[in-house]
Amino acid sequence: MRPKKPFKKFTSRSEPPAKRATAEASGTRLNKLLANAGICSRREADELIAMGMVEVNGKVVVEMGYKVQAKDEVRYDGQRILGQKPIYLLMNKPKGFVATSQGGGVKKSVQDLIQSAAPFKVPPMGDMGRPMTGLLFFTNDSKLRAKLNHSKKGIEMVYQLVLDKSIKAEDFKKLQQPHTIFGETLSFSKLAHVQGGTKRELGIEAVNLSPGALRKIVEQHGYKVQQLDRVIWAGLTKKDLPRGRWRHLNMQEINNLQML
Repeated sequence: MRPKKPFKKFTSRSEPPAKRATAEASGTRLNKLLANAGICSRREADELIAMGMVEVNGKVVVEMGYKVQAKDEVRYDGQRILGQKPIYLLMNKPKGFVATSQGGGVKKSVQDLIQSAAPFKVPPMGDMGRPMTGLLFFTNDSKLRAKLNHSKKGIEMVYQLVLDKSIKAEDFKKLQQPHTIFGETLSFSKLAHVQGGTKRELGIEAVNLSPGALRKIVEQHGYKVQQLDRVIWAGLTKKDLPRGRWRHLNMQEINNLQML
């Protein structure tokens, strides 16, 4: 009878402690995860993190550069972050709803109007207050958002305003001059009375002009904006888009935005 061979001792092939620690410290930066999910750009993600709007495994994380592991559960504004397909929406915003790119709990948010568009939140490009109406663009495509925010051409917009009183000729001329709002110098590409309207009604064409900034400019000259409607945004119009409705952009429209 042949003698039994002694059991062979196997050594562990696990990584050395130093390498293991390095692996555990690896992962995806939290701001990158938010950007990849289409929530916002990395720069915007840093702001959201600093504001305490992002949770990892049920705890608020405000640390810049924090790395997320594959097993971690990440939530933004209470909603779990999952892989998301790019969404591009255009809405004709109605009065009484608020649009904010900062998230948070808001009553009568425009998000309530686009719930059927996607099983996750799609942030708007820029803010729009409750009294303001008109075109509002939504996308979770972080690359496109960053491109539009830093576009050399800029985003052309056309607004129609109704003031609380007829505008005087001298004030009309003053409105055509550059204005400093929020530390930025802004001007109109075109200013005119609405055809067939009264002297209270104005049409304004500008580049990268937010509704809030436009309202501030008008108020500087002693007028109040009773109605403010954005009728054109980056070449997109309200055609076949009733107030309160939204639609998906087609590929040609998306390509046009990519070229801005």
